[in-house]
Amino acid sequence: MHQSPHDAFVEALATYRTERDVGAALHRLAEALVGVKLFTMTADNPAGGYVRRVYSSDEVAYPVLGTKPIVFDDTYEKMRTERFIYSANSVKAMEQDFPDLTLIRSLGCGSAINIPVVAGGEMLGSVNLLEVEGAYPAEKVEAARALVVPAAACFLILRSRFTI
Repeated sequence: MHQSPHDAFVEALATYRTERDVGAALHRLAEALVGVKLFTMTADNPAGGYVRRVYSSDEVAYPVLGTKPIVFDDTYEKMRTERFIYSANSVKAMEQDFPDLTLIRSLGCGSAINIPVVAGGEMLGSVNLLEVEGAYPAEKVEAARALVVPAAACFLILRSRFTI
């Protein structure tokens, strides 16, 4: 019997052994529901002013536990308060928002969806999907909404395992 992507995710969380297994479960769900070439999860530490990567599908380019500063701009505030899903479907649209765009392009990516994960009014982090240019039209962004609750479960697990 074939498992649905959701059932496979539930089973993976019920039986995970490592932190990587938790991120990999969400990664597989994102692949099934939206499609993704590069998948990362970053946990927010607003008091410290940075995010920490807690999962990466490409640990050479984007190592786990790497950090980067939070840009406390209007987009971040909108993601935190309105749970706004950021999307860009072209390299041109990504230019102002991705300081690492050269690296992203070198990995063959040119579109992005960043999904905020908020619980109890706190921004836990974001799920970051990157794919080839043109891969994320409006219907794919809408499909990404189905990742919010599974992502919250993953972040709650990972935040208890890592120093964020």
